[in-house]
Amino acid sequence: MSAGNTDRPEQPEASSLSERIARWEAEHSTTSAGNSKMGVPKNGFALAGRVTTELVSGLVVGAFIGFWLDKWLDTAPLFMVVLFFVGAVAGMFNVWRALSGKGMAAGYFDEQSSGDSTEQAETKKGES
Repeated sequence: MSAGNTDRPEQPEASSLSERIARWEAEHSTTSAGNSKMGVPKNGFALAGRVTTELVSGLVVGAFIGFWLDKWLDTAPLFMVVLFFVGAVAGMFNVWRALSGKGMAAGYFDEQSSGDSTEQAETKKGES
């Protein structure tokens, strides 16, 4: 192959590529009307569908596990009733997480204490 091969197009400079990527991201980030960063759907029907799914799935899973335990342990409707309500609570908790923007975040996040720690750090800086 010769050094003057004209079959391949010339590679753009890295800076122009970065500029094009930044321009594309700016254009597409403003036009996306789907979900916000926190995972809460902006569309009313999507939000209603998610809330309904979270509530129904909690109830169904709780009742199914309770029914299975009752059948396995030969106890009347004890576990089914208890786990039905546990599933209802789990479904409501999932709805709260979906509406508050917690999404699939794992663990406990205390918003006030995290905000207080940054304020305390700033106060200590100012006192020094």
